[in-house]
Formats: sequence, C-alpha cells, structure tokens
Amino acid sequence: MKLIQPIFVHEGDTQDTKLGKDNKLYSLYDAPDRIYQDQEQGVQEFLLFLVPLTKDNDPTWSWQGEAVEKIKALTGHHAKITVDICLCSTTEDGHCHVHDTDRTQTLLTNYAQAVLNAGADCVAPSDCQKNTVFNIKKVTGAEVMSYSAKFKSTFYRGWREAVKIERSIVRDYQLEVQDREGAIARSKQYALDGADYCMVKPGMPCLDLIQPIKRATGKPTGAFQTSGEWLGIGAPGSMRECADIFKRAGADYLITYGARLLSTGL
Repeated sequence: MKLIQPIFVHEGDTQDTKLGKDNKLYSLYDAPDRIYQDQEQGVQEFLLFLVPLTKDNDPTWSWQGEAVEKIKALTGHHAKITVDICLCSTTEDGHCHVHDTDRTQTLLTNYAQAVLNAGADCVAPSDCQKNTVFNIKKVTGAEVMSYSAKFKSTFYRGWREAVKIERSIVRDYQLEVQDREGAIARSKQYALDGADYCMVKPGMPCLDLIQPIKRATGKPTGAFQTSGEWLGIGAPGSMRECADIFKRAGADYLITYGARLLSTGL
C-alpha cells in the first residue's frame, strides 16, 4: 500500500493549523523544504493543495502553475506530485463550483492544464461535478486520481478551518453517507470517463466500499484519511493500527497526514 502525504501550499506566509506542527499551511518559500524533509524520511508521493491569498471566482491559475513549477524544480523529479483540482479554496462562497456548469468545467480543466504544464505528475479532481474527469482526461491525457466516492462528512473540518471555508455550506453534489450504491455507480462512471485511480473519502467510515469499488471499476482504489480523522488519532501506535486496517481492507494507497511518520516506522 502506497503512502501519500498531503501538503498545503499557501500564497501568503506559513501559518499553523490544528493538524500539528508538521502539517502547516506552508508558504511557497517553505513548502519545498518540507517536501524535501519528507523525502528524506521515505515519502515518495505528495498531494498538493494550493491555497491562494484571495478569493476569486474567475482565477487565472498563474500562481498555482508557478507554485508547482518551483516545487518541482527544488525537490527534484524523484517525488511524484499530484495536485488537488477543485474551486473550493478559490470561490468566494467556498463551493466546489461556480454557478454556471460550462464555466465550472472550463475553470477546472484550465486549472489541471496549468499545473500539468508546470510539471505536475497527476491531477486529482475533487469537485464531484459531472464530466470533470472526462474533460480533464480528454484535454490533457494526464494521469487522473478521482475522488470517486466523496461523501458529505463532518470529518473535513481541519482542512476547512485551515483554508477558511465555511463549514455550514450544504454540498448537494457530495454523496449521502448511506448511499452505498451511488458511491459504486459514481466510481464506475468516473472510471469510464478515464480515471486511473479511484478513492473513498473519508477513509475509515468507507472501508466497506474499497473492495466493491475496486471490483466494479478494475482500478486501483485508495482512501483519504481526512483531517477530521487525523485529529482523532492520538498515539503513534494508533496511526500504524489505522494504516494496517486500510491495508487489510484492500486499499492500494492511503492519503494521510501521517505518511511521513508511517514511512519512518514511527
């Protein structure tokens, strides 16, 4: 089971978060050093969340492209860099889309194209909109990690607080927690649209879906151990126990804020 370390990259100065001293909102100056340290600890794959300084419903993605280019240049080509593709950290209302379907798709595809042109190895659309995976795959031909089964959840609070996204927003495009068949069906569709990897999010509450999605799609399927899950983990031994449970459930990869700790054997 591969381990993937999330990294928050901020257009402004480095800021502390509730996720611990090693999971800060890193400035573009500090982020490469954090990634380099993680590489030294054995982490080989990273999921970047690029957080602009100001909200904008019509972003150009120039800073995001510059950020990826700098990180790739300073960390070498040994690390695999995947970039989360969504609008929630950019839009003024915190939603994962703007209120025009075609415009949403244009923005998301342009975002993916910008970071791929800058050297990203993979993109991970997390917006839960129809056709995003299809459009990104069609335009870029790049490797796509799909948040194929992403549920409405209280387990995202650490991320939303870190980037100042309103927690009370109702996101009807995310799955209801009891919708097992919908999660499998959506994953099948994203796989048909061109996704190379499928995912469940949040992780622990969705263990029962990893194998069914893998069987239904034929794609490597992993889990995202979210910020809220991470905040509930105490002792280092609990991190290893959780990782072993994900592995037992058949996860091909695990995105976790503790990847750097797990890579060193705790």
